[in-house]
Parts: sequence; structure tokens; C-alpha cells
Amino acid sequence: MGSSGLTPLGLGLSLFVPALFIYSYNHSGAPLTLLASILGLMAVFFVNREATLDIGSVLMMGPVFRLLKRSGVSTAVLGGALILTAVTIFEEHLFSLPKEIKEEILEIYKYRYALYFLSSAVFSAFAYGAANWLVKELPPLTEFRLGFWTVVLFTVSALATLLTAGTFKIISVNLLLFSLGLLIVQGIAVFLWFFQKSSPAWKLIVGILIFIFPPGFFLTALILGLLDQKFNFRKLNGGKENGGNPS
Repeated sequence: MGSSGLTPLGLGLSLFVPALFIYSYNHSGAPLTLLASILGLMAVFFVNREATLDIGSVLMMGPVFRLLKRSGVSTAVLGGALILTAVTIFEEHLFSLPKEIKEEILEIYKYRYALYFLSSAVFSAFAYGAANWLVKELPPLTEFRLGFWTVVLFTVSALATLLTAGTFKIISVNLLLFSLGLLIVQGIAVFLWFFQKSSPAWKLIVGILIFIFPPGFFLTALILGLLDQKFNFRKLNGGKENGGNPS
């Protein structure tokens, strides 16, 4: 309804939209699913026009996850992230940011596109995890893994951020934020892999800690994402367990 107080609730519920699309497609077929999706978006349009693109972009992640599942978890999650990023950028140009908001975020305004991708990548990972959990036909999120190039990109962009100025610094910070998004998602996958193997007591303790201090979770995910490139905790090779030890 456009209430800022309900934004967290709406964000949380929207994580399940891709799963609902896939479930509906599998059990009711494409025509009925597409019709229901269109009617739902029309209802959103009449209630809150600016939210239509947001809901539409999340809805599009459903068919993207389903179509790209054969290409691997990494491709599907990044595909969802790119859709969310592209729609967010389109929204900005379509509706424009209010002047007062631009003034408040002036220091980070030049990095907004990379921040869009970072948040979209994390959201896509959680939405994919929810879809896998509820629909049971997608490869698990724990198979998400990118190449060592992410560490190279992170290291080079971090050094360039410290050593450059002006336009080069802006580019460096954007690349750094882009790499952070990739590493955090990989770290989330590693975290879930460890989480599944932990005891019920540890799951409860960790869950409470995440709820109390969410930034700690994302910092932990970043560290795990970096370390996984060296130690390959899950012994993955191209998204599959191989039992080897690459380190």
C-alpha cells in the first residue's frame, strides 16, 4: 500500500514470488500462470503504480531460475541479479530520485549502480534458496561457486581504490562493490553448506545471532567467500562435488 513501515514485510514476502511462479507453472501450466501473473501485476499497478516494476522484476526471476537451472546455480542466481539491477536502473531513469534523496546520498550516488548489483545479488541468492527449498527441483544454492577471478578483481579494485583518485577511483570503487556482491553470495552458499551440517543447537544459536546482528552475517559471508577460493570447503568443481582437494 505504499507504506514505508511495511517495506521489510513486503521485501520478505517477495522472496517467495519466484518459488510461487515455478510451483504454479509446474502444477497449473504456462497459460494459467501467465494469466494470474498479469492480473496480479495489474492489481499492483492500480494500488501502487511505482511498485509494479519492483514486483514484475521479482516475478521474472521465477522463469529465469527455471530456464537457467541446467546452466548451473551460479548462472541462475546471477541472471536474477542482473534482472533486478537492470529494472532498478530503469526505474531510476523513469521516475527519477527525489532531489532531497540525492542530496542525502550525494557521497555514494556515484556508486549507486554497483550498490544496486550488490543488493540484487544478495536478494537473488535468497530468492533462489527459497525457490529450491519450496519447489525442490532446482540445484541447491550450496553449489554456487565462481572462479578465482573474483578474488583477483577484489584485490586489484581494492588496491586501485586506495591508490587512485578522481574518475579512476570511482571506477575502482564500483568494481570493488561488484566483486563484494559476488563474494558475499558465494560466502552465503558456503555458510549454508556448513549450516546444514551443524547440530540443531548450533543452528538455533547461529540463527539468533544472525537475527540480532545481520551485518555480522554478511561480513562472515564475505570472509567465507574469499577463503573458499583457496580451500574450496565444499570440494566443488563446476558446481558439483568431486571429492578432490584443489588446495
